[in-house]
Amino acid sequence: MRCIVTGGSGFIGGHLARRLQQMQHQVLVVDKVWQPNSGLAGVAVEICDLSLLTDVFKSFNPDIVFHLAGVADARAVLAYPVESIHINIVGTSCVLEAARQAEVKRVILASSSWVYNAMPVGLIDENEAFLPSGGGHIYTSTMIARELLAHDFHRLYHLPFTLLRYSPVYGPGMWPGLALSSFIQAAQAGGPLVIFGDGQDSRAFIYVDDLINAFIAALQTVASNQVYNIEGPRSITINELATHVSDLFGGIKIVHRAESTRRGELHYSGRTISCEKIRQDLNWMPHVDIDEGILHVLKELGIPIRPV
Repeated sequence: MRCIVTGGSGFIGGHLARRLQQMQHQVLVVDKVWQPNSGLAGVAVEICDLSLLTDVFKSFNPDIVFHLAGVADARAVLAYPVESIHINIVGTSCVLEAARQAEVKRVILASSSWVYNAMPVGLIDENEAFLPSGGGHIYTSTMIARELLAHDFHRLYHLPFTLLRYSPVYGPGMWPGLALSSFIQAAQAGGPLVIFGDGQDSRAFIYVDDLINAFIAALQTVASNQVYNIEGPRSITINELATHVSDLFGGIKIVHRAESTRRGELHYSGRTISCEKIRQDLNWMPHVDIDEGILHVLKELGIPIRPV
């Protein structure tokens, strides 16, 4: 199979591109920061350059496009809203249009668990509607727009899609701004571990290998024109996560701080996310618990632990 991975130079996109390559698929990375020495075939393209993007798609003639490119750092979106909207929304429309013109069989798009902020409290499955009031953050709005565009291109142009809404992802090479990554870095430096806010909100962190398994499972025909919620095995509060990392490093001090750049971020309070659909349709479920996953990360980094 011929696959394009937009954002394939990033954390998740890189893991996905390498897994596809290991499976003997022909893979092309499309990323503005792609480097020839990356070990992956690719081309440096701005995601909003529709003309060049279309040329690349038509030339490579992919069966599947995995669209992961975009601004994923919510604080960057808050600082540069117009630029982020352009990349996340216009960029997605360019990918969908280039895929349409290249007659791609399906586009598998990365969405985000942040869209749940635009849904009522309670049990949330893939049929839950977005609230007119939105999700309280520009990043959330760009992810909602990404989903709606995928539906529109299917209805209007018959371009098949799959949408994967996943919770925060961790693992080797993870984004430095992720809570777990910042905690590990701080612990290595002797602390303190900084929690922004009260730390009571929870996250169902998902290990990157489990998420890549979901992307691969989404290649099944049954996933065409479907949306899937994807969560890690269990939820953990930020306080619990910080305490666990602190204990692994012998007991590092933990402090709480207010941070204005964190306003409007994801809150699971009162929401329970159902992942039953992906289990039934694609026989997917996560396997790596957060405690095990953290040990994998520390081992990859060559960091010895000193548990209390």
